[in-house]
Amino acid sequence: MKVHLTTLGCPKNQVDSELMLGMLTEAGFPLAERAEDADCLIVNTCAFIDRAREESVDTILELAKLKERGRCTSLIVTGCLTQRYGLEIKREMPEIDAILGTSGLERIVDLVRQADNRRDWATSAPPGYLYDATTPRLLTARVPYAYVKIAEGCDMGCTFCAIPQFRGKHRSRPLADIVKEVEGLAARGVQEAILVSQDTLAYGKDISDNGDIGDLLIALGETRMPWIRPMYLHPAHVNDRLIAKWQRARIVPYLDLPVQHGDDGVLRAMRRAVTARRMKDVVGDFRAAIPGLAVRTTVLVGFPGETETAFGNLLEFLTDVGFDRLGVFTYSPEEGTPSVSYADQVDPEVAAERAAAVQELQDSVVWERHRALIGTEHDVLVDGRSEDPAFTWEGRTAGQAPEIDGVVYLRGPFEPGRFARVRVVEVEGYELVGERALSAAGV
Repeated sequence: MKVHLTTLGCPKNQVDSELMLGMLTEAGFPLAERAEDADCLIVNTCAFIDRAREESVDTILELAKLKERGRCTSLIVTGCLTQRYGLEIKREMPEIDAILGTSGLERIVDLVRQADNRRDWATSAPPGYLYDATTPRLLTARVPYAYVKIAEGCDMGCTFCAIPQFRGKHRSRPLADIVKEVEGLAARGVQEAILVSQDTLAYGKDISDNGDIGDLLIALGETRMPWIRPMYLHPAHVNDRLIAKWQRARIVPYLDLPVQHGDDGVLRAMRRAVTARRMKDVVGDFRAAIPGLAVRTTVLVGFPGETETAFGNLLEFLTDVGFDRLGVFTYSPEEGTPSVSYADQVDPEVAAERAAAVQELQDSVVWERHRALIGTEHDVLVDGRSEDPAFTWEGRTAGQAPEIDGVVYLRGPFEPGRFARVRVVEVEGYELVGERALSAAGV
C-alpha cells in the first residue's frame, strides 16, 4: 500500500509528519510523492486560527475526490484539527476513514495497516506524546536545516490562544536526548538545527535536575551542528541569568521574541504576564550582550478592547524598539478561549487597517537597514535552488530564519547545503542579492 502525506501548518507539524513518515517507512510502507499515486492518503492538519482550519478542511475535501476517481482507498486525517474536534470531524466529513490526534503518533502504522477494513477507528486521546532521538524520522524537505521539537504544549494561558486545548500542558524532552538527536542530524549532513516548541523558554522547568533552556543551548554548542537557532521565546521568561547563558552559548545571533502588543492594557487582557517597558529592556539587554543580534517578533492587532490610543502605543513601542523582523496578524476569535466573550470587539476592517499600518512602519525600518548592508560580507547557508527564476541559488544569513525572514538570492556558482562567504550587492525589498566574496566562509 503506497502512502502519501500532506502537511499543513507550522514547523512543529512538519516534525510530526516526518516522524510519522519515518515510522511508516520503517514498517515497510512505500511512499508516493504524488497524492494521485497513493492508496492511502494522510493529511496532518492545523487548527490554530480560522484560516488554518479552512485550509485543512479544503485540503481534506480536495484529497477525498481522489477516492472517487483515483486509486486511493482510504483517507486518514491527523493533527491539531482532529485533536481539537475529535469525532465531530469524522461525523461532519464522512469522506474521512479514520482520525488520529496529536498524541501517540506511533499509532499511525497500525492505522494505515487497518485502513482498508476498520473505517471507524478514531482517537483524540489527551495530549501526552513526546518523541525521542530513537524515533524514526524521514526528513522530507531537500534543505540543509531541520526542525527539532524540544517540548510540547504550553502552560501560559494567553486569552487569545487555543493551543493548550489540543497540544496539552508543557512537557519537555530530556536534555541528553535532544543533544543526541541534534548530533544525529549533524551526522546526516544537516547544517542548521531549529529548536521549536510552543513555549521554548519554559524548557526544562518540568524536569528536575535537567537544566533549563540556557543549559540546553550550551550543551548543543558542543555538538557538530554548525548553526543552532531557538524559536518562539516568550519575553515573560527572560531574566539576567538566562541572558548570561545565552551569551555563552554557541548559537546564531538571532532572537525570536513574540511581543504580541506594546500597550500594557492590551497585554494584561491578553494575559501575557509582561509589560511593554520590560520587553524594551529585554531586547536592549539581549542586544547589549550579543553583537550583531537580529531580533524578530510577532504582533497581534485588533484584540478586543484595542482602542486607537492603545494602537498608537503599539506603534510607538515598535518605533522605539526597531525590530529587524516582524510578522503582524489580526485577531481571530477562537472557540473556547476567554477573549471570545470580551467586550469591545474590534471591527475586522479596522483590524486589517491597523495591520497594514504596522506593516508599513516595519517596511521603512527593514528597507533602511537592508540598504546599509550593501557591500558587507556574511556567511550564508545555501538552502538550494532559487524560487526566483532570475537566480540559480538562494540562501540565508544567520539573521534570516527559513520560510519567514526572506532570503539572499545568489549570483554565480554555489554548492547547495554548504556555507559560503557572500557579499551583498543589491537589495530587493525584504530580499538581498549576493555574490561570492573573495574571503572564505567563516563557519
